[in-house]
Amino acid sequence: MKNNLLLNEPLVDWRFLDDLPQRRRRPAWVTNEPIACVGAWETLFHRRRTGQAQVNDEELYAYEHTEKFVKEVLGVGATALITAYDKNYFVDEEEFALKKQLAAHCKRHGLKLGVYLRADQIYSETFADRLQREDLLARDARGQATAYGNQEWRKNVCFHKPNNLAAFKASIRRAITELGVDLLHLDGFEVGGTETVNACRCDACRRDFTAFLQRRWGDDPRACKRRFGHTHLEGIEPPGLSAVPSIPSGRVVDPVWQEWIRFRCTWTARVGRLVSEHAHALNPNVAILGNNALAVRENAALLCGYDSDSYCRHVDIMCNEDGFHAHLDDAGRVIQRARQHKLATGAFLFNYMHNPALPARDLRRQMAHAAAFNAGRVTCLGHAPGCYADFRLAGDVKRRFLDWLHRHWEHYQNLETIADVTVWREARAMALAEPLTYATAMQCEQLLIEDRTPLHIVAGDWPADTRVLVLPDLAFLDDAQCDRVTKFVQAGGNLLVIGQTSTLDGWGRRRGDFGLRPVLPDAVRMPGLVFDQHAAHANDPIAAGQAALGDKLHWARHQVGAGRVVYIPELVAPSTQPSLLNADHTYNFGLDLTNWRVPERADELRKALAWLLGGRPTFAVRAKRGVLANYYRQRDTGRLYAHLVNLHEKPVGRITVGVAAEEKTFRASVLTPDRDAARKLTCRASGERGTVTLENLDVYAVIVIETANGRQ
Repeated sequence: MKNNLLLNEPLVDWRFLDDLPQRRRRPAWVTNEPIACVGAWETLFHRRRTGQAQVNDEELYAYEHTEKFVKEVLGVGATALITAYDKNYFVDEEEFALKKQLAAHCKRHGLKLGVYLRADQIYSETFADRLQREDLLARDARGQATAYGNQEWRKNVCFHKPNNLAAFKASIRRAITELGVDLLHLDGFEVGGTETVNACRCDACRRDFTAFLQRRWGDDPRACKRRFGHTHLEGIEPPGLSAVPSIPSGRVVDPVWQEWIRFRCTWTARVGRLVSEHAHALNPNVAILGNNALAVRENAALLCGYDSDSYCRHVDIMCNEDGFHAHLDDAGRVIQRARQHKLATGAFLFNYMHNPALPARDLRRQMAHAAAFNAGRVTCLGHAPGCYADFRLAGDVKRRFLDWLHRHWEHYQNLETIADVTVWREARAMALAEPLTYATAMQCEQLLIEDRTPLHIVAGDWPADTRVLVLPDLAFLDDAQCDRVTKFVQAGGNLLVIGQTSTLDGWGRRRGDFGLRPVLPDAVRMPGLVFDQHAAHANDPIAAGQAALGDKLHWARHQVGAGRVVYIPELVAPSTQPSLLNADHTYNFGLDLTNWRVPERADELRKALAWLLGGRPTFAVRAKRGVLANYYRQRDTGRLYAHLVNLHEKPVGRITVGVAAEEKTFRASVLTPDRDAARKLTCRASGERGTVTLENLDVYAVIVIETANGRQ
């Protein structure tokens, strides 16, 4: 029985959180109010220690705590300010006095106040005595303390050591009780560091990993032996101690690596709940902004020990600091953050809106993109002039957009995403996947984004309104998951299966046949051990390689009751993918755009998706490539929304929006912050479809559609 339970379990072992309360809910102001903030979150001592101070740094820092500063923040339309507070556990008491002054100004003028905390490192220079007395530091496989990049005085700490969590909670308590803050900005909110760079392998990590294994496997020797080949759990060490590279570069099939990933993700979830419940107990209206670098091309579970689904259960806003700001690049690639917004399940996404080096149109585009994909939350408008880019630059552009947003806020409330197609980035399957799985997911998603298909991307449960479920080469699927997908199809759902999906069970053991065999065509065969078909039976002039491996070029269609299935043997060729490792075997986190493209056989994929949807998407937008769309349904009114964002440098003309709507009950209107945009719509209903034509789109428009059946 236990063997079966552990075989079919999720990525995070939630039993290790059973001793913790789970009372916290998202504060009402986060879900009901606009979020637009200004940052001033580097402490004065940190600016000086890093060599980034200015000649008038005291004057600039003092200004960041004045009533004038608060009024200017409000003047650009911001609703929140995030100020410096605790950098690596050091709080300068002279600076803290200024924080109390600032808190009073914010309260007087109705500005939400957040504070910045970074708790994954400690200032070794200011805590030298404490570090001699207490064991706090993270240590790599060689036993050496690690630091934040080349800032060697910022030593990484390990949250498997209780004193670090105690100090973290004490800092949170002080911010909430003494400053009365509305928001905690928890930067570097991760547990265990980054594999290949500074991942912790200290004695505390090792002890907790052994305890983790013993609790999971120690009471069932038979299951333990089936999992590891033996029952000597006390002898199992964390992986990555001496191998080069120190992480698996393909599928993660080593059971100890699998358990280590699960251990790290579980511990991150545990720390997340500890911290969020601690804040809730002090003040349930305090929101949490967490920063653990939301990843779309990287295996975050393997590298950083978290998955977005469980992480976003404990934060209200997920910080994102990637370089994929919305634009068309010089090569014509459609760069955007649609994936990131959709992966931050249940939370809003935090992005930087303004690069002063770019024209004002880019600022308008970033705010529009955030409003469209982040339900109106445009997040960071800039920073105090003594910190980073001055928030006052292009202040009139920011204020004009945010004023418009406030006037139309009713249309950003109580929304749910419309998802004709859901790409299932199942958390455990992705945590153990080879890089090709990520490439497959990204290229499939890119086509759906560029084609403006109603789309959702999930790591957990797929939305109830999903009509097509995409499985992007998810080799690791357990029996329970395969059964759930099978029932989805048998109930009339449609399925796009790619590559080696379901060829392995939840532990990565190879099946004799697809786990999804009940819904796959008989002609679809399990991939052989030889990857390239021309190499199969190379020394046998009689046996055909294609017969041994199946035809990679043939895409099979299959009807299963009311459901439809398309099987694609291979969407992305492995030879097109670059190495993910640098020459020194560290992970390459550089800006890589390899998979910001549609697949080679994009037209065939479009036809397959159209067949799966029966040619009847909920929304179908015809527009120039480079126009993005995102769709919502308002729960209480039944209104439908099509948010349109133009990535081009000039307006585009004549956009048609087709929508499922009943004849004679179809009404549409347009909302736009663009000054010179055409606001005239042409509406036409025919049968069960309605068509709205917008003659001109400058940067951003929202098509509002009301139908009689939407109010049922």
